[in-house]
Amino acid sequence: MLPSPIEPPAASSDVRSGATRAEASVDNLAQARTRILAMFRTRRELIRWDAVSEYVGEAFAGVGELRAAVETWGSAGLIPTTEKALASVVKVVLRADDSNGEIGGLAYELLSLHAELCNDEPPKPAVLVEWLIDFRFGGSQNFWEPDIAAYTDALGAPGLFLLGERLNALEAALPPQTDAWDSPRQLIGRYRERAAVAGGDPDEVIASFGELTRSYRLHDLAKALVEVGDIDEAIGYAERATLLESGWQAERAGQYWCELLHEEWPHQDELAARQLIFDRWPSSQNALALAQAADDENSDVTWSSLAEAVYAQLETQQPRELINTLLGLGLADRAWEAAQRLTTDAGLWTMLVAAREKADPASVVPVLIQLIESDLRVAKPQNYKSAVKRLKQLRRALKATDAAALFPPIVADMREQHRRRPTLLQAFDRAGF
Repeated sequence: MLPSPIEPPAASSDVRSGATRAEASVDNLAQARTRILAMFRTRRELIRWDAVSEYVGEAFAGVGELRAAVETWGSAGLIPTTEKALASVVKVVLRADDSNGEIGGLAYELLSLHAELCNDEPPKPAVLVEWLIDFRFGGSQNFWEPDIAAYTDALGAPGLFLLGERLNALEAALPPQTDAWDSPRQLIGRYRERAAVAGGDPDEVIASFGELTRSYRLHDLAKALVEVGDIDEAIGYAERATLLESGWQAERAGQYWCELLHEEWPHQDELAARQLIFDRWPSSQNALALAQAADDENSDVTWSSLAEAVYAQLETQQPRELINTLLGLGLADRAWEAAQRLTTDAGLWTMLVAAREKADPASVVPVLIQLIESDLRVAKPQNYKSAVKRLKQLRRALKATDAAALFPPIVADMREQHRRRPTLLQAFDRAGF
């Protein structure tokens, strides 16, 4: 059996002719590099998503080959190959449609592998810093950037010092700032923030973030502080982020704040925070999180003591969210009753039917008929697909109520009503209606 191209070489004519085993190994590594790099290159036009997906699938296989090669030849020998693979991916994305993000996912997988290899067998700090700067600041691409904190072991104190010097030089060469959103300075700032995380000093991390006037920046700082192990400071900054603004970024920071409290501080602090988050942003997600916190065995407050006030607030401010909350808590009957008062939304009623069809099939029959009629008001293929799916539910519900004989006349009426829609009738035929 022929040896794999990335397997260590066996005794061969090279060795017998005087070449050393090490030389044969180097030759074989060169062959493996050539073969692997070919998996990241293509001359195809990657405009269609199926072509993009095909390329990305082949390239991800190349990532697997790189990892396998590391097992044979070590990390240092594959660092340049990984860098060349990234350069190939950059060339590909410049003439591809990556709106689905698949090529970006491939690039970040390669960047992650590059960091692993560098940490395992670090190159010279100056060489690594040069590559980290050139990859993002060199002008070949502005899509992706390496996470400096992922290179902590590889950089060490000497590398972080050199990186700081290079960033200072880059900033000094910039023209005077004229715009509040200065992209080059923002990029340099992100490098400095991640370098501070690599350094591991919480005070340096805080200083690297500069002026903090937005919730998302405070949230990012809280996450960075968690990375360096200062949980108490992280909780404080997450709380500040929650209270600073009122938009979705503050809400997301508030959810992170609650997660930290759940992991690190006494339960009652989390419950109070969950209540605050729900009061500021009443939604099913926040209501269900509050319910889970209140139901904790260590809580002095029960969900039953909070539930009615939560339901009332949702009904007044976010009726749709009330129904989602009740469904999330398994209260399908109460959700059904609330929906009858509050909404005609087809999406919500679809969820309600799914939640209730087994327990009370008779109640879903008229609703399903209304939903089918709503689907068929507009002649679109996706509406026909939805109608067929609902008809299958209707057939099950009628069968469960011993009224299966009613189904054929219902379908016959629909066929007659929509007899001028051949595409719909074909969909009925395929479904056996």
